Amino acid sequence: MNNKRMISAFSIIETIVGMAITAIIMSIIFVVFSIVTERMIDYKNQNELICDLNRLTYSLNKDIFENEKMTVIDNEITFKSYSGEIIKYNFLEDYTLRNNEIFIDTFKIKLKQITIDTVKSKSEQVVFQKLKFNIEVNENKMDLKFYKRIYANELLNKIKD
Repeated sequence: MNNKRMISAFSIIETIVGMAITAIIMSIIFVVFSIVTERMIDYKNQNELICDLNRLTYSLNKDIFENEKMTVIDNEITFKSYSGEIIKYNFLEDYTLRNNEIFIDTFKIKLKQITIDTVKSKSEQVVFQKLKFNIEVNENKMDLKFYKRIYANELLNKIKD
């Protein structure tokens, strides 16, 4: 008769063992989740640096070839377009600013040194203006080199000045 009144259930020991197993599984999931999250943040930061470097090289390349005049003073490069638009690059200690009349763009790239030089081709018939940037990205130093052809009329204008 007693058996009819009893309801099947878990004992306290079974419940505690189940809770302990659940706690162990949850702690393992938490550790794995925190490791994956940390790696994703590292990947995001590295990807931002690569994206900034790509945007900077694209912008510099475009500005060098699409503008008429380029002036380098200390850590600032100024481009003047054929229409009179002025674009400035300010290389500050931890980042680079590209200042256009419309907007300002920021790159997380450190500039170590700017070098501007004139070089000739092997045949010495073509003259190029070389712009070299020594930059630091993700604690790695690298050089960016840009070449713009200088035409004969520009060379003659420089001689007249």
